[in-house]
Amino acid sequence: MPAYAVTPRLAQFEGEHLPGNSVWRTSHVHYLSDAELPPYRIAIRDGLLYRADGSLFDTADSHTHWSGQGRAIFVMHGDGAIYSAKEHLVGRFHHSSLGQGKPVAGAGELEARDGVLTAITDHSSHYCPPRRYTEQVLSELARGGVDLTRVTRELRY
Repeated sequence: MPAYAVTPRLAQFEGEHLPGNSVWRTSHVHYLSDAELPPYRIAIRDGLLYRADGSLFDTADSHTHWSGQGRAIFVMHGDGAIYSAKEHLVGRFHHSSLGQGKPVAGAGELEARDGVLTAITDHSSHYCPPRRYTEQVLSELARGGVDLTRVTRELRY
């Protein structure tokens, strides 16, 4: 059983990972396998965010469909594990890729500089997570010592 409540991917994206699907027509979304997922994991230590390779999480070279340059997409799985990708490729790599097509405990965008979280959003058309799911992500970040007092929050849902 997950540690956090989860919300499903919206039904309109059903089958998007299959070649020839009716969602994207000329492309399909890649859902990460269990073996492919670990490099996308974000660790929280002493209030800082780290990539799986041990480097400080920094989104300066990231890009999302919603916000453009400087932000990365993320999801939090039900167990509290956070995964992030530098590139959001429409019709090919989305929040649902990181969520493996399954329900997630939160989704949106992160902005960070040298491991310091500066902004979080709930911008995810695949999950449109109600605010309580973003609050779960904030709770997990705070549990890891992230200072949320200077983190900008852009919440739509």
